[in-house]
Amino acid sequence: MDTINLQQYAHLALDRKLARDVLSDSGFTLLREGMVITPNHIRLLKSYDIESIPVYGHTSFLEQLDAKVKEQHKPFVSAYRDSFNRMKTLFANTDESGVPDLDQTLDSFETLVTESLKSYSLFEVLQQLEGHDGYLLRHSIHVGLLVSLMAKLMKKPDDEIVEYGKAGLLHDIGMTRMPDSVFHKSGTLTEDEWAQVREHPQIGYDLLKDKGVSQLVLDATLYHHERMDGSGYLKGLKGDEIPEVAAMIALADVFDAVSSDRVHRSKMAPMEALKTINDDIYRGKLSIRCGLAFIQHMTSTYTGTTVYLSDGRFAQIVRYQASDLENPMISLEGKVVQLKDLKGVSIIDIADNRVHEMQKES
Repeated sequence: MDTINLQQYAHLALDRKLARDVLSDSGFTLLREGMVITPNHIRLLKSYDIESIPVYGHTSFLEQLDAKVKEQHKPFVSAYRDSFNRMKTLFANTDESGVPDLDQTLDSFETLVTESLKSYSLFEVLQQLEGHDGYLLRHSIHVGLLVSLMAKLMKKPDDEIVEYGKAGLLHDIGMTRMPDSVFHKSGTLTEDEWAQVREHPQIGYDLLKDKGVSQLVLDATLYHHERMDGSGYLKGLKGDEIPEVAAMIALADVFDAVSSDRVHRSKMAPMEALKTINDDIYRGKLSIRCGLAFIQHMTSTYTGTTVYLSDGRFAQIVRYQASDLENPMISLEGKVVQLKDLKGVSIIDIADNRVHEMQKES
C-alpha cells in the first residue's frame, strides 16, 4: 500500500485502487475502498481539500488501457481485448500436436492492426501500461503492432502491412513450450535453462510450418533472434542473410521488452528505450534501415508530448531529434530548456492525456 500526496503527485494515483474509504470533514463518504481512481475522483478530493489517499497497486493492464484511451479510439480497446483473449486461448492450447484456432486469432489481430494505424498516439498509450501481468501475450501483440507500423513507415503495400504484423504476433509462439520455471524465473538462467530458451525459434517454426501460414511468418519465427553482426541465434546469420521481416521483429522485440515492466525489472522510459535501439544499431546488432526509420518516426511522435521528470515535475517536449536522443528540448514552467541543462534530471515516462488535462486545470 502507498500513500499518495494529491497536491504534488495526484497523477500517481490514477488507475490504482483506493485502500480505504475517504471521508469529508463532516464524515460524509466521498469515495469507497476498492474504487479505481480516475481524474474525476481526484478533482472531487481536491475540492474537499483532501491532501493524501492510501492506494494499492495498479489495476490490470486491460483496465488501464480502457481508462487511458480517448473515447474516439475505443474501437481500438475492443479490438485489443479481443486479440488478447484469443491469443490467451491460443497460447494455452498450443502443444506438441499444433496450434488451434489460428485463423480466428489472425483475423482478430488484423482488425487491431487497422485500428492501431488510425492514430499513432495509441502506440504511446501502450508504453504507459504498468505491471507485468500477461507479459508474453502483451509482448506478442505489441511486437505485431510495432512491426506493422514499421512496414507502413517503410512503405510496404497495404496488404503486406497486416502480414508483417501477423509475423510479429506469432514470433514468440515457441515460448509457450518453455517450462514455467524457466519462463518466469527472475534470477540468472543456468546454462541448461538458457539452452532451452534458445530453442524457442525452432520450436515455434515447427509448430507453424504445417498450419498454412506465409513464409514471411515462418521466417520471422525462426530468425528473429539473429543479429546483423552474426552474434544472434539459431544460425548466426549476418547482414543480408537475415530476412527483412526478422530484422524488423528483432528491433520491435527489443524496444517493447525494455520499455515494458518485467518480473525481474521495471521498464525503461520510452526515450531511454529508443537510445538502447540506437546503440544496438551503431554496434552493428540491429538493422540500420529499419531502425533509423523507426527512431525518426518515434522522435517526431514524442514531440509535443507531456512527460514526467525524475524530480517530480512535468514538461513538454518541444524538439526531439534522432541525432540527439539524450537531450530533447523541453518546455518547463514557462521556459524552454535543453534536458542536459537540468543537472541530474531525466525523463522517466510519458504522461497520459488525462494528466495533461489535469495539469491545464491546476
